[in-house]
Amino acid sequence: MPMHRIVAAGAALLAAGGASAAEIDFSGEYVMRGRGFAANDSAYQGTCSLQRQADIYQVSCYNQDTRHTYTGKGLATGDTLAIFIGDLLKGDHNRSFAGEYLVVYRRQPDGSLAGTWVHSESESAGAETLTPRR
Repeated sequence: MPMHRIVAAGAALLAAGGASAAEIDFSGEYVMRGRGFAANDSAYQGTCSLQRQADIYQVSCYNQDTRHTYTGKGLATGDTLAIFIGDLLKGDHNRSFAGEYLVVYRRQPDGSLAGTWVHSESESAGAETLTPRR
């Protein structure tokens, strides 16, 4: 799926929520755990940092199993946070961008973020939970 479609889908999802992005601040340090939906997908774990800058979140996640850092950006409305994240890639106008995965999280009563993700260039998808570090 082309990146502009992923971003448009995320924006439409957030617009449908109707709540202000100022309601919840998702900023913080989290423990990440996830797994793809395919039978042969391995579980993974790591850490994520979410930092709010105005209405945009800067995201950096380290996957301990692959020993790889993924970076990206996100938008929030109400209890929902949508991010695009990935490796640094060659983008439009000879600039780099990070946007290999779209992840949509919903804040849970305990403060954790339960999410699902989809890969932009394949059929891969999965679930992931971010738990605040205490």
